[in-house]
Amino acid sequence: MSNSSSQLDQDIVRLLHDDARLTPEDIGGMLGVASKTVATHIAKLEHEGVILKYTTVTNDPKGDKGTKIRALIELSIRPEKKTGYDAIARRICKHPNVVDHFLISGDYDFLVIVEGDSLQEISSFVSDKLASIENVRSTATHFILKKYKEYGVVFESELPPQRLAVSP
Repeated sequence: MSNSSSQLDQDIVRLLHDDARLTPEDIGGMLGVASKTVATHIAKLEHEGVILKYTTVTNDPKGDKGTKIRALIELSIRPEKKTGYDAIARRICKHPNVVDHFLISGDYDFLVIVEGDSLQEISSFVSDKLASIENVRSTATHFILKKYKEYGVVFESELPPQRLAVSP
């Protein structure tokens, strides 16, 4: 792969990361490349597993559209002798409630982001599925109460308060 092809791939990924709605025509216009070339590169990046998924950021402050409850769970783990953290991570990632899973630095080893239909569902998942794993030493669960910013998008769900005119 040539440097220019590699640079084009990087540019396409960056643009799609910022806005997954961009079409090959949009990207081609931004980069000065034929849309057919962009489409070919996107197909190649998808096939190679560089582009795994496209997503949508939504703003539904009332939760009327089936918004899931989300929680951040910090896990302290005792690594396994031969596989370290990886075998435990693979077990945790298999659960359908798990949205994201990271190995982190600091007081905890894993940060697991989970979703559920209720606080009870998430609570049961933590106590029955995560805390029961042999090498889990401790957990700390943080429920997300309100989104202010996600994927670089700032949510302005409330209008600024309107001040009433003061009459003398």
